[in-house]
Amino acid sequence: MKPIQVEVIAPLLDGWGMCSSCEMLIARSGVAQAPYARGMEEYPADWKADFQRLSDMVIELAAHYGDGILIRIYDPRSLQGLIKSIRYGVRRYPTFIIAGRLKVSGLDAGQVAQALQDAGAGQQMVGE
Repeated sequence: MKPIQVEVIAPLLDGWGMCSSCEMLIARSGVAQAPYARGMEEYPADWKADFQRLSDMVIELAAHYGDGILIRIYDPRSLQGLIKSIRYGVRRYPTFIIAGRLKVSGLDAGQVAQALQDAGAGQQMVGE
């Protein structure tokens, strides 16, 4: 059965870094923080907490539904994310678009699970 598409539109926190070759050399030398960690400490604590909640929720969805869903994450600051935000009329982040037709804004795992069930993902859970 074809997986149900879950599009997550949310601003993503990003660190800063250098070119990939330099990053590889620095990472192997052990001199500095990992590339993904640099710059992250400058975000407000509530932003980091919300991002962690979103990350945990996406990981939990992937573990629960397995191959029954296909998760794609878009940052609204990217061209694809901007187009998705306009197409689906997104006004709050994060927003989950389930099967291209059901929209859930916020971090309410129950609402996302209900939307997935309404889209038919309940029959595709891992271990069933």
